[in-house]
Amino acid sequence: MKKIVYIMSSNYSGSHFLSLIIGSHSHFQHIGEIKWLRKDKTKDSRVLCGICGGHEDCPVFSGISAGKIDNVYEDIFSNVGPEIFGLVDTSKKTFWAERFLQDQRYEKKFIHLIRDPRALVRRWFLDEERSLLQERIKLMKSSLRNLKVALSGDKLDVYVGKWLRQNLKIADFISQNRLDAFTVTYHDLVKHEDQTLAKLMQWLGCEYEPGQADYWNFTHHGSTKSEYEWVNQKKTKHFDCRWKDSLNSEQRERVINHKEIVGFLQQTGINIAEDGLTAY
Repeated sequence: MKKIVYIMSSNYSGSHFLSLIIGSHSHFQHIGEIKWLRKDKTKDSRVLCGICGGHEDCPVFSGISAGKIDNVYEDIFSNVGPEIFGLVDTSKKTFWAERFLQDQRYEKKFIHLIRDPRALVRRWFLDEERSLLQERIKLMKSSLRNLKVALSGDKLDVYVGKWLRQNLKIADFISQNRLDAFTVTYHDLVKHEDQTLAKLMQWLGCEYEPGQADYWNFTHHGSTKSEYEWVNQKKTKHFDCRWKDSLNSEQRERVINHKEIVGFLQQTGINIAEDGLTAY
C-alpha cells in the first residue's frame, strides 16, 4: 500500500532536513509543506516547489489545485511514477494530518521530530515582540495552568511554554488517535546518523540506502528552505548548536531543568545530553 509520511514538529526543528533525507530514498518523494496549497496566493507568496518557482509546470505537482485538495496525494503519485510508494509531507501541523486520517487509500506514518528546547528558545528569542505577545495569548487560550506564565512570565518562560504546548499537542494527537509513530531527535539525525536512519527506514518498510543522507546529491521538488542553500553548495552537513553561545548558563539550566520538560522527555524516552536531546 502507498504511504504518506507526516513529519510533525515545531518550526525550526529540522523537518525539511529530515524530509530531504527520506526523500533521497529511491522509493520516497519529498513534497515539503503541501498544506500551503490551501492558501490564497494573492495573500501568501509561498510556492510549493522551490525548483520550479511554483507548481503549475512542476513534474511532481502539476495538475494539483486547492479545489482538489482532498485528492492531492493521489495526484502527486500519478505524477511521480510507480517506483515511488511513499510521500513525505512536512506540513508539521496536526490539523493538516487530521484532515486525512480517515482516508483509507494510504498507509499513514507519523514522525514526531523533537528539537532541543534550548535551540528553539534561542531561535524564538530572535522573533519580534509582536510574536511574543501572540504566544502569550496562545498560552492563555491553551490551558488555565498556563495563565500565570502567559501574564507574568519572562520571554524564556513563554517560549518554554511554547515548546511544551506544541510538542504535547503532537504527542497527544498521536496517542489519542493510536497512530503508527516514530519519535526522533534532530541531535540523533546528525550525531547518530547511520544508526538512527537505519531504524527509521526499516520502520518505513525499506532498507537504508548508502548515500541517502547526502541529500544535496539528489533533486528535490517541493517547498525549500533558503538556509539550506549553503549545504547544496558546500555539500556537507552542519550540527547547529548556536544556542550554546546565545544562551547564558543560567538560561540553559532553566530550560533543561524545567519540571514539565523533564517529565515530558522522560515519558518519551529521550535523554538530555550536553549538546542536545538523544534516545541513546
